[in-house]
Amino acid sequence: MRELGWRRMFGGRHREVAVDRYQSDPRAASEPQAAKGRRVVMAEELRRAELLRDRLEGLKQVVKSYPEGHATRALLDGLDLDRALQAVEEDIERLWDHLLYPRGT
Repeated sequence: MRELGWRRMFGGRHREVAVDRYQSDPRAASEPQAAKGRRVVMAEELRRAELLRDRLEGLKQVVKSYPEGHATRALLDGLDLDRALQAVEEDIERLWDHLLYPRGT
């Protein structure tokens, strides 16, 4: 069943006119559900990757707040945050490409 976008009352006769919101965008009605589902999953992956990138960048700032030679800084430097951040950036770029150009064009 289709959802109705909005209704409007005209004059004293209270006639209702229902406008189907899918009428304005024919592509939305014809696009297969599987493709929409894949895009939703990719968008969720992109959101999580961007959150991870932000947290890794924040952790790099925390590392810089410790002085050179501090035990905590040495421990965090051993995590190789730059390599992890680079891998996450590559995933974000790949996901954006797949979302913007789903057929590889």
